[in-house]
Amino acid sequence: MTDLATTKPIEELVLEITDEQIVSPTIPVYITIGEAGQLHRNALEDKDALLAKGLTLEKIEDLNSRALFLQDKQSDWIAVYESAQSNTEKWDQVYEEASLLQKELKYDFLFAYRNNEKILTQLNNIIDGNGKMDLIQDMSDYPKLAKQYPEPLKLINFDNSKLEKSDRFSHELYDLWQKIDGAKNSTYRPEKIMRDRAYSYLKQLVDEIRTYGKYAFWNDEEKQKRYTSEYQRRKFARNSKVKTNENSL
Repeated sequence: MTDLATTKPIEELVLEITDEQIVSPTIPVYITIGEAGQLHRNALEDKDALLAKGLTLEKIEDLNSRALFLQDKQSDWIAVYESAQSNTEKWDQVYEEASLLQKELKYDFLFAYRNNEKILTQLNNIIDGNGKMDLIQDMSDYPKLAKQYPEPLKLINFDNSKLEKSDRFSHELYDLWQKIDGAKNSTYRPEKIMRDRAYSYLKQLVDEIRTYGKYAFWNDEEKQKRYTSEYQRRKFARNSKVKTNENSL
């Protein structure tokens, strides 16, 4: 996909946007894309008036390529976000299982090492603490302590499969946490950044064409509406109605 006004790939042009020019969507992205499509149709219908004011046909046509590029990048970001939601459900399931195992291991180890103060000191360091990251660490620490001092566990016929499960939970929970946290703190996600860049790139052209439209039809109220956001107009009308109702109470 390339920008019609240049031979550069559109992705390269989007990456050239400065950090100061990047804005996050203020309206739903699908609305932005839909309104860009409608603006493209309106501008083509009014092209004679717009071109007479200095707008180029290339810019009008470029609306479609920018909108399609945003659509692609929005899909990329949504895939990451929805994956995070799925991972959250998986996290809840594994976290519950790991928490139960954590309790079992605590009492198994306290009993097995009850007569060894040195080991109990190490064990208490594991037991001390709470929270998600503490659980992940505990699932890693119990198998290491058991490997270091295996004999007391053998004496109580400890089930070593619990250690394998604990180690697996540690890695699985850490991996899930990374995915979930990465999506929640989305500011630095490459998919989110690229989506915002694509949105900004489209918005720049949408704003420019709307400015030309308002100028070309400054004395035609109906025509002027074609060069504003219908979504924003409706939102403004709803807010105004709410304020009117509140004032009448």
